[in-house]
Amino acid sequence: MTAETATRRPWTVTLAVVLVMLGTLVAATTAAGPQGAATLVLLLVAVCFWFAVRAGRGRRGARTAVTGLTAAVLVVAAPFALDDPLYGGTTLLLAALLAVPGVVLLYLPAAEAYVRARSGDGGEEFAG
Repeated sequence: MTAETATRRPWTVTLAVVLVMLGTLVAATTAAGPQGAATLVLLLVAVCFWFAVRAGRGRRGARTAVTGLTAAVLVVAAPFALDDPLYGGTTLLLAALLAVPGVVLLYLPAAEAYVRARSGDGGEEFAG
């Protein structure tokens, strides 16, 4: 068994993936506006889900992509959330309160060590 297969995923990475998925899904529910915008948001959410799963498996590029896609989903959904007469921006705030901590968890030291171990980087220059 190699070091790559022996590396266990930290619970923070699993929690990060779940939070990002929930946050982007909540943000997508606000985009009930024009058909083109709803389609764009749903496509962004689907791609974000795919990259979130890959980020949970320790892929550095996927972690970067999920960060950008989460921001894009929140930005695209913002006008629709703010125009909602019933909830206003509350839905978008909930989405951000779920997704943003999830993205932050992907960059904590435990997650960084997991990504480094999965990618084969030694990381000796950062060892302290």
